[in-house]
Amino acid sequence: SRTVAGPGGTADVEPRVMQVLVVLAEGAGQVVTREALFQRCWGGVYVGDDSLNRAVGAIRKLAAEIADGSFEIETIPRTGYRLKGDIAGLGKGCVDGKAGRSASATLTRRAAIGGAAALAAAGSGAWLLLRTKSNPRFEAVMARGGEAFRNGSAFEQAAIGANNNPKMVALYEQAVQLEPASARAWGLLAYFRSAAADEASGADSPGVVARAEMAIRRALELDPGEPNARVAMFLLQGPMLDWATRDRQLREILSSNPANIPAMLELMPLLQAAGLTRESWLWNERILKESPFMRACLVVRALKLWILGKTREADGVINRVIGLWPDYWFANYARFTILALSGRPRAARTILDGSRGLPDGETRRLVLDALEFRTPSAVEAARSAALRIAQSTPQLANDMVMYLCALGLPDTAFDVTEGFLLWRGKFLSTDRSNSKEVDDYNRRMTQWLFTPPVANLRADPRFAKLSDEFGLTAYWRARRLKPDYLVYG
Repeated sequence: SRTVAGPGGTADVEPRVMQVLVVLAEGAGQVVTREALFQRCWGGVYVGDDSLNRAVGAIRKLAAEIADGSFEIETIPRTGYRLKGDIAGLGKGCVDGKAGRSASATLTRRAAIGGAAALAAAGSGAWLLLRTKSNPRFEAVMARGGEAFRNGSAFEQAAIGANNNPKMVALYEQAVQLEPASARAWGLLAYFRSAAADEASGADSPGVVARAEMAIRRALELDPGEPNARVAMFLLQGPMLDWATRDRQLREILSSNPANIPAMLELMPLLQAAGLTRESWLWNERILKESPFMRACLVVRALKLWILGKTREADGVINRVIGLWPDYWFANYARFTILALSGRPRAARTILDGSRGLPDGETRRLVLDALEFRTPSAVEAARSAALRIAQSTPQLANDMVMYLCALGLPDTAFDVTEGFLLWRGKFLSTDRSNSKEVDDYNRRMTQWLFTPPVANLRADPRFAKLSDEFGLTAYWRARRLKPDYLVYG
């Protein structure tokens, strides 16, 4: 019945809170580690520390309001918790107000083991009713989601950086139907619905956003600190905020939920987009610690090594990723980029010849010809093609800027960058397929500004003004640091 009754009245308790209370009671005054609580109460499914902290806080509230302080939960720093107090003797004389009779203690078979057997011995005098009922179907659905987090498949889709997988939306829609009171299930549903909003077409966007907002509200009603719902809200509101505020919000989530993958997946590219490759590297490695086979982050590891000047190490990582997943398009894109922009255009051509699905292969071939032969006609052909793509296909404008810089055309590259980031100048980027201006998600992801070939653009006096207008300078100032290219060259 998930009910706690005592001298201060009765209270209905959330399933997970009751499970934590049962396990602590079983401890019979001994320390129960956080790891044991996660394993016993969440079945090893991926959760953040905040979920356990919230459950313990709810039990402490019960101890104060229902049990009149007759027991307490002691925190053992960096270890776990211990339940202290005489639970069995609390309820002598306690009367159930609804039924007008002494409250009885009803225990699950598991809760009657060990020290918790004293509760059963209290008979009609015991105040605590511990009867939990798990939902195997719900637990199975959440376990499937947890496995998708661990192997990275939860975050796979066609576009780089966007965390939307329709299967995950369907999975957590099923979860909230099975357990409508699960804040975590609602939070994860909110997260994946919010991620889908970035990719929704103009006609579908209002409905997708409305469904995401509903899931966010529900999750935060159940748990105001639910981390995935907070990341979902960040996804919807982040574009309205300055760089420093976005950074701070993500770090606040991670301060209480340090293993939250959705928050790390937002902070890591934000740091790279601000030219902080070394700090971004650390967060990417933390993601891989939680999800070792997340393919996208393994590819990002290779790209960061290339940006850091460790091309040989980058080759080793990306070759291994492609060895494991030969048809993974992002890995082949990264391999092409590293080869083409580190003086190996002929090797890069083999990626295109292999038909790995890189978009606009003809333009890339022209760029490779120009990089290899450097004839005026080849360079002009590549320049014209790059400009056409940058204007018509916003998600490829960043690649075109890198190519133009590598070809020694910083003025043209700057014109494209200004049009892409600030919607002005000679070459505005517009998605002609739906007459939509530059996709905002891609516009915020300025990692390409801090890659090796764009060094000549960063050396241009106009780059400082661009950084001012785009908000990067204010971000660096707020954090009292300089981007890597100013510190390390």
